[in-house]
Amino acid sequence: MTDLRRAAELCEFCPKMCRFACPVSEAASREALTPWGKVSLAALTGRAPDASAALAFAGCTGCLRCQVYCAHANDVPAVLYAARAGAVRAGTAPRGWAAIAARMTAAGHTETADLLAIHRRIAAEERKSSTSTSTSNSTTTPTTRTTPPTTSTTAPTSTSTPTSTSFPTPIRRSALKAAIAARAPGFLRAPREPAVPQPLLFAGCDALAAGGRLAREALAVARALDAPLSLAPEAALCCGLKLAEAGHPELFGAHAARVRSALVGPARKPGPVHLVFLSPGCARAVRERWPALPPGSRAEHATSYLARALSARPDLRDRPPLAGAAVWHDPCELARGLSELTAPRALLAAAVEEVREPVRSGADTSCCGAAGLLPRTLPEVAAAVAEDRRRELSACGAPAVTASPACAAALGAEDVIAVLARWLGVAIEREP
Repeated sequence: MTDLRRAAELCEFCPKMCRFACPVSEAASREALTPWGKVSLAALTGRAPDASAALAFAGCTGCLRCQVYCAHANDVPAVLYAARAGAVRAGTAPRGWAAIAARMTAAGHTETADLLAIHRRIAAEERKSSTSTSTSNSTTTPTTRTTPPTTSTTAPTSTSTPTSTSFPTPIRRSALKAAIAARAPGFLRAPREPAVPQPLLFAGCDALAAGGRLAREALAVARALDAPLSLAPEAALCCGLKLAEAGHPELFGAHAARVRSALVGPARKPGPVHLVFLSPGCARAVRERWPALPPGSRAEHATSYLARALSARPDLRDRPPLAGAAVWHDPCELARGLSELTAPRALLAAAVEEVREPVRSGADTSCCGAAGLLPRTLPEVAAAVAEDRRRELSACGAPAVTASPACAAALGAEDVIAVLARWLGVAIEREP
């Protein structure tokens, strides 16, 4: 709370240097929705904000663009999410935030679609694909089983059995030394290296709610790059970030702990896990908000994982790219939240002939308006933010490509994983 209080005070007495950076205030043209206005309102209302103040707190996508232009790098979203929690406790929060908590409690996610059924369909497709692949391999490649030579683990047996119980003679002592020396490597064996965790694809609620095609293509692209992924268990449908955005930090903590347990297993000292996310917001939430994963674990976005896999395939450098150009949209959580700018561009540059950049890109990227529950609480503002960004992208004269299911839906863009799937010849037909 001390850090939040300091951030609030710095905002309150700031000359509003970041006001132009907030996509919500730019779209709504309201002073109350500038970063300064929202943080000041949170400080003034304290623990009992009214409904109008709570609605102002909702005017934040968590895009972190204001932080780029803040001399103190204030985490404005953290202040406003804490203010949202105060509105929930005061009973003045927008009605939709309570619905999010109820839906999460009932289904393990906040979407209206049946994500469990979609997840199970993808898992069944993966099992079918694995079975057909293994069957094909067994019918085309003859396998020969070789039995390794057996080695005795017993100590060498002397041909002469000592009959005396007296102290060993020097000759017998030399024989004992030789026997110990022969067996010493077995006792001094190097410690076993920890098993490399099998990477798991955490599809997330946004990708599953869209039908699951992106998750299936991510699995197919990973296989094509010789870096296969396994689908995370069905208990891991959602990282729970929307609970934090809706002012329910306690429920978020409980949900995160449950999903973490499903991923790491019941062992008292679980081994590391490697999680690969389609949503950059989920990856950042797991890194910064979840209970710590076991030592040696990794949580990263799919573009980081696939870019490493592609770099290990020099044979694909001669593969011709797809014809045409694409304009790249940096998702806020990927560019600013995870500081990942290189990997998605490397993937897109390999797959298409030309990559174009809009006026605002990289760490200065414009927001698409899809995060922070903005479409659920202030849908008109969210639509205006998305339209502003679409105009910036359209000015480049090429189809938009991004790396976030939420951004793709808001902007009508294609995910870079789908572009890779077409380039590698593993694209999946659209869901019925």
